[in-house]
This record gives sequence, structure tokens and C-alpha cells, in this order.
Amino acid sequence: MKKLAKILGLVVLAVVVLGIGVLFFLTRMFDPNDYKEQIQQAARDQGNVELTLGGDIGWSLFPWLGIELKQVGLAPVEHPEQLLAEVGSLGLGVEVLPLLRKQLRMSDVIVDDIRLNLEVDENGVANWSTIGPQGEAQAAGDTEDAARAEAEAEAQQHGRLDVAVQSVRITNARIEYTDRRTAQHLLLEDVNLSTGALLENQPFDVSFLGLLVTGQPAMRVRIDLNTVANFDLDKELYRLDGFDLKLDASGDPFNGRAVGMRLQGDSVIDLQQQLAELKQLRLSLADLRATGELSASQLDSDLQLAGNINVAEFDARALLHALGQELPAMARANALSKVALSASLDGGSNSLMLRNMTLLVDGTELSGSMGLADIERQALRFELRGNSLNIDHYLPPAEDKPATAASQGGSSSQTAPEPWSNEPVLPLETLAGLNVNGSLDLQQVQLTGQSIAPFKMALEAANGDLRLKQFEGGVFGGQFAATAAINASRSPAALSLNGKLSGMDSLALQRAYEMPEQFRGRLNLDTDLKTQGNSQRQWINGLNGNLRFDVADGALLGVNLEQQLCQAIALANREALSAPHGSENTPFNKLGGSFAIVNGNVNNRDLIAALPGIAAKGNGDINLPEQRLDYRIGLLLEGDKSDMPDPACRVNQRYVGIEWPIRCEGYLHNAAKSCGVDTQGVTRIAGQLLRNEAERKIEDKVGEKLEEKLGDQAPAVRDAIRGLFNR
Repeated sequence: MKKLAKILGLVVLAVVVLGIGVLFFLTRMFDPNDYKEQIQQAARDQGNVELTLGGDIGWSLFPWLGIELKQVGLAPVEHPEQLLAEVGSLGLGVEVLPLLRKQLRMSDVIVDDIRLNLEVDENGVANWSTIGPQGEAQAAGDTEDAARAEAEAEAQQHGRLDVAVQSVRITNARIEYTDRRTAQHLLLEDVNLSTGALLENQPFDVSFLGLLVTGQPAMRVRIDLNTVANFDLDKELYRLDGFDLKLDASGDPFNGRAVGMRLQGDSVIDLQQQLAELKQLRLSLADLRATGELSASQLDSDLQLAGNINVAEFDARALLHALGQELPAMARANALSKVALSASLDGGSNSLMLRNMTLLVDGTELSGSMGLADIERQALRFELRGNSLNIDHYLPPAEDKPATAASQGGSSSQTAPEPWSNEPVLPLETLAGLNVNGSLDLQQVQLTGQSIAPFKMALEAANGDLRLKQFEGGVFGGQFAATAAINASRSPAALSLNGKLSGMDSLALQRAYEMPEQFRGRLNLDTDLKTQGNSQRQWINGLNGNLRFDVADGALLGVNLEQQLCQAIALANREALSAPHGSENTPFNKLGGSFAIVNGNVNNRDLIAALPGIAAKGNGDINLPEQRLDYRIGLLLEGDKSDMPDPACRVNQRYVGIEWPIRCEGYLHNAAKSCGVDTQGVTRIAGQLLRNEAERKIEDKVGEKLEEKLGDQAPAVRDAIRGLFNR
């Protein structure tokens, strides 16, 4: 037996020596460079690609099956001069003996100086589209794919190949992409990738460096990624633990500033469960710090996103400055300096919403939801509730104006007012592109210096059609409610407004917006207005609609109708007043009327006012384009007919039922001060009174004569005579 074992040992030794000799002979006597042409022809036939092998092919057989290629080029067969890819050098090796145990043990995979040139022409044809089997070759390729799939299935049945790679190193890579349809150009250069030993179910280090350069917009982004990776091919499970991604960007979007961002966390991709997760995320951008988690499910079908985000308090103004963006000047210098956010996330491949959101802005707390329901269409949706918000802080700073005393009754100046501006007011192009549906419900809002409590607003915008569905609140001791619409897609733009004011302090309203103080009292107002255009002048000239108002327990300011009435009566009496009398203003119990508006011209025929001892009726026209009014008021004595304070305006029975005319004619800014006695109307009244007095005297004399002649029959005859005088 010992002799037999010795013989067998000698035989094995001889076989090994023979094998080594054969391998030595092959590596020394067989040169693969002699078969470059056959290799290139096979590339044309099987891959429809022109393969260039500029350097020598280096190779080894044992103990490593290795290959080294240099100056490799790939191009479409149809355009061999247009290189699709270039590789400076590529080297890898496979250990031979482990292959017998279904183990693939690879040495370091080293690729240096890679150049990929990817292009899409004006017709949308990519320069790599013809790469691969074509025609019959494609059919053969399909057969090969089927055979390969069958082989893989058989391998899975009899045991899968165990793969291990000592490391991968890719250095000095460059990938360039050009799309001539969109003039987009992307360049990823200075790419370096290195890994540790790639062993299944064993963690290995991954390091990536690269520079991304974009053309539109012009931008440069330095990418630095370090992580520990792990994979399980059987379970189709891939992990990146403790990834650390750093981005340093500069370019047009940042107005020349350098911006740094860092994202850290863990990630898992489970293809069997069609699930991807980002856990323990930590984001830093300038002074912003955020944490959160994000998961994506149904990766191969209807993508679903879920997660949460928490952003610690940060200075939004400083952040935007760091990003090269500047906010416009605001009334409050430190506006947006304290912002924080917490919310849950949900969405899909084309949506992202913040739910259960709490947003803190300069002490204001808003809760609810907001986000993009359709990212492609930029469909913004929000539903927010909150406590107190001072909108004035975020408006442009108020211009310094010289202090002016409020003028009751309006200005006394007869100078024509400035014409309505023809400058555009609304950004119609921006409004036409909005896709918004949202609501805002706040306990209190500070706007244009006024406190509105509560405040509710709901709006909807799509396809150029903007609708303010709700706008209501409490202000000036009363309530307001309005709806409005703008059709920004048509030219000229169409606007409409329906509004209602109830119980509002009209004097506070006029003072708040620096309007001439024309009257005071509790105002109720209903409006239904339409117009078109995009300037004050166009809006005024195209204004149409209706308006109704009433004011209770108020006064006309800067106008003394009692004095005006006395002047009218004194004129009828052909006397002059001895001195002014009565208050500066005219109190009333009720004032109301309705207006019809046609192309900026306002018409009123039913103005009614209840004054102490006087009833007033009015009618007239207001020309808004020219800012003028022409109004007639009739004053009718009623109630107390005691002696007036001036003998010249004494009242007697003759004045019962007479409307004393007042006319207001002038500019809107001096409406009350433009009112005065209508002398022509009073002259007509005085003439009528004289005729009435003459007729009365004639009647009295005739009556006396009739009584002397007719006795008891005189009254009947006297009545007949009165009928002749229509008395």
C-alpha cells in the first residue's frame, strides 16, 4: 500500500508539474494580441460596436486568471469616429482554484481614466441607441438571454456562485451628457470611487468623490460621499450605514456664493419588499439643522412616500442670504429671523405634502397641512390655522409722510385731483400660472395697521381663474365678508367683487385709510361690482354693478344742513341771516340709498336721510373717471316748527310741504364742502310763494265781498272759486 501511495503521489506530482508547464507554455507562447482583429469583429457582430484596442493586452492564467487592457475605445459602428467611451487602463484578476468550488474570488478591480460621452441629438436620438445586438443578432441575443436565464435558474437550484472582490478602484473618470433638444449639458468629472473588500453579508467601505458641472443653470457641485455598505443578493437587500454626503455648490443659482450642505443617516433598499428607507437623517445647511426619516414603498408601481421632518429654529433671512438670495425690505427689520417646523410627510412620485404640521414664524404658530399635490403642475394645497399674525411686518416699509390733520367734510381745495394711474397693478402672468387651493383661519391678523379678529380666508386658482371664496372677519367694531374673482387668462382681465359690511364704525374706517372724513355712524354696505383691466384707470372706467348702503345714528361732517336750510328760507323771505348758527356737522338718525354703476358713472335716485326735524331726499350722479359729483338734496321741514334761531329764516304755514333745494357740485375730495343752497331752485320757490300769497289775498277779499252779498251761501261759492285756483 505504501508503494501504491508513493506511486500515486508521483503521478499527481507529475500532473501538477505538467499543468504548470502547460500554463507556462500558454502564457509564453500564446499571445492574445494576435487575435485583436477577431476580438474587434466579434464586438461588431455581437454588440454593434466599434472596439479600439490601442495598447497591448496583458494576461495571466495561474494562479490568477487575469487581464489588463489599455487605450480601449468604444463607438457606434455607423460612426466609428464618434467615441462613446474611452478607458485608459483596466485590470482585474480571478483566482482559478476557487472557481472549482463555485467561488469567484477577484483581485482588485482597477479602472483608470474613463471617458463617457453621451449625446441626444435634435431629433431625440441617443448616440448609444444602436449599441447592442441588431436584427438577427438581436434575435440571437434574445436566445442567449433565455439560455442565460435558464443557466441562472439552474445555478440557483444547484447553488449560487459565491462572489468576492478584494476592492474596486475607479480613478479619474469623466461622464459628459448633452441633450441638444433642451440645450442641457451635464458633466461629471474628477470622479474617484474606491471600496473595501466586496463580500456578501459583510460590511465594506465606500468612498466617492466627483465634480458635477451643469450648463442651465451654470453651477458647480463638489460631491463627497463616505459610507459603509452591505448587500445580500439572495434577499435583494442593500444597506448604506452611516452615510455622510457633503455637497459644496456655487454658480448662478447662488449669485456667486459658495454653499455647503451635509446629509447624514442610514439607508436600506429591500427589493423583495419594494421598500426603501432613510433613517436617522441629519441635514445641515448654513445655520439650518433638520432631522427626520423617509420611507418609500411600492417602488416598482405606485410609489408611496411617508416620513417626518423636524427643523430647529433658524434665521430664514440669514439662510437665504447664505444661498445668495436676498429678501425684499420689510417693515420689520428682523422679520423671518425665527422659523421652525415639524411635520409628517406623505406623497408619491409626483406629490409631497406636510401633514400634522406646526410652523412657527416670529412667534406666530400655524398648524395644519400644506404641500404640492401635483409637483409637475405645481399644485399648491394648504389648510392652516393659527393664533395671531402681523402681516404688516412682512410688507414693504411705510414711506415717511408729513403729518396732516384730518379734514372733516373733505378738502376745501378746488384743485383737480391727480388722474387715476394707468400703471399695471397685478402680476397677471404670475397669477395666470397659479394652481392653488387653500384656506387660512386665524384668531387675529394685523393688516394695514388694523386688527382683524377673527380672520378667515379661502382661495382657489387654476387655469388663470382665481377665486377668493371666503374673506371675512371683524374690524372697526363690525364685520366684513367678501368674495372675489379674477380671470387672468383673458385680455383684458376680468374682475368681480361681492362684499358686505355690517355695523362698521365708518369714521374709524375713513381715518384708518386716510380718507377725507365725510360722515360718521354705523355703516352697512352691500356691493356687487365688476370691472376689467389691470390699472386704476381701467378699473374705474370699466366699473359696473350695484351698491346699497345705510348708516344709523351718525352725522354728515363738515356740512351744516340746518344752516343751509335757513339760508334757503331767508332767501325766500328776501332777507339776510344775521349770523351763522347750528352745529358744524349735521346729525342724522338714518342715511341710506342705492347706486347703479355703469362704466364708472354712479347714479342714485333714492337717497333718504332722517334729520332732527328735517327729512332729506337726494338724487344725482358721480363721475368716477373724472372724480366729480353733481348731487341735489331736498330738505323738507317736519316735526318741530317752532321759531328758527334767526328771524330771517322764520317758518310759517306757507312752508309746509316745500322741499328746500341744496346742491353739491365739485370734486369727490371736497364733497361735503361743495354743498350749498340751490339759489335758482329757491328763487322758483320764492316766486311760487309770492303767487300763493297773492292768490290768498285775492281769495280773502273775494270771500269778504261774497259774505256781504250772499250770506249763508258764501262758503259754497268760495270753495268753487278756490277750485279755480287749485287750492
